[in-house]
Amino acid sequence: MKTLRKKLTKGFTESISPFTSVHVGSRLEFFPTEIVMIEADVSYSFLYLKNGQRIIVSTNIQKLEERFLPFMNMVRVHRSFMINTQFLKHIDGVNAILVNDIQCIISRRKRIDLFNAMQIIN
Repeated sequence: MKTLRKKLTKGFTESISPFTSVHVGSRLEFFPTEIVMIEADVSYSFLYLKNGQRIIVSTNIQKLEERFLPFMNMVRVHRSFMINTQFLKHIDGVNAILVNDIQCIISRRKRIDLFNAMQIIN
């Protein structure tokens, strides 16, 4: 992820505001600050929003990861999960606990990416 982020953001000279909406599919656009977590399900993705809603979109998580690359808070932590570190409460072993009691697994290889992203943000 770290190398992918470097490759794809190499040409960026300006930072993108978190108040810029991102197209997630199905004629839907969301601000990155509204999305708590993205969960993959084959070719579909579930978006968990901070207001408690769960929305399904027909865009796979890899495509969504590419769209959210400029936003440093969005981190891929597992093959099936991408989280917004703004909503991270704490890490419990291999699980990340987010707001609204949402949980996801952190893979051992992507754990380093999560900690690096948290250090950059703080």
